[in-house]
Amino acid sequence: MDPSKKETGFLDKALFYVPRNPDRYPPIPLPAPPPKIESQSEDIPPAAEVHLIETGIITHDLIVKSIIFDDQSIRKGFVRKVFGILLVQLLFTCAVMAAFVYHEPTKHFVQSNLIVVFVAMIVNIVVLIMIVCVESVRRKHPVNLIFLAIFTFTMSLLLGTASSLMDSNLVLVAVGITAVLVIALSVYAMQTKYDYTAMGGVMLTFVMILLVLTVCRFSMPGFVDSLPIAGLCALIACFFLIYDMQSIIGGNRAEQLDPEEYVFAALTLYLDVVRIFIYILRILEKFY
Repeated sequence: MDPSKKETGFLDKALFYVPRNPDRYPPIPLPAPPPKIESQSEDIPPAAEVHLIETGIITHDLIVKSIIFDDQSIRKGFVRKVFGILLVQLLFTCAVMAAFVYHEPTKHFVQSNLIVVFVAMIVNIVVLIMIVCVESVRRKHPVNLIFLAIFTFTMSLLLGTASSLMDSNLVLVAVGITAVLVIALSVYAMQTKYDYTAMGGVMLTFVMILLVLTVCRFSMPGFVDSLPIAGLCALIACFFLIYDMQSIIGGNRAEQLDPEEYVFAALTLYLDVVRIFIYILRILEKFY
């Protein structure tokens, strides 16, 4: 027998030999998984946080919770800014109205110079259109605050002129009722689970009703100024306040305002309060 063939056969048997003992090659032990962090410490620097995310120590759930926390923090800061601006607007408006109602020289000056009222009305409408329609005006600081201040000043002047033509006690009662009603509606909008922002079609219908009544006021002032129509308009104004309040507070709402729209948010709430005050004043006129 050829020795080379014998050697080749031995090598083939060695190469294709499968050991019968499976424990001869035990499995290689794997390293233990990295520990899971339950809560993110505020002292972790950004570079270390990125490293933890890349190594898988920070889980996906933790990242989602962090994003939600940041969004809630931004929303709370946005709400505080809006209510702070609104408070300044309302206090300034009340001060102007008090001057027009209780200060006789100011009252006589405005009533004898109606050109001031017309100029304020035109400026008010132009500034309102600029804030609503031009994004750079309502978002760019400090232009947005300047335009909002001009709008607040002109609206306060118009409200003060209208209040100077009425009894001071009537105006004071209307202010008190408006304050109580606005606070109650704001608390309700924050606490209720019903989402009014999902009722966009109803809001559009209410807007159309107010536009039609505004047009009809020129031809049928007695009908528009009647008590039932004034009460209906007051209810619509209350709905607008709840709708805008929920869109500003956010949460699980169908519609939410962008945190950069704090000037527009303050403007909408201010207009809602003014609208409620006007309709309450119109209702109280029927009883005096």
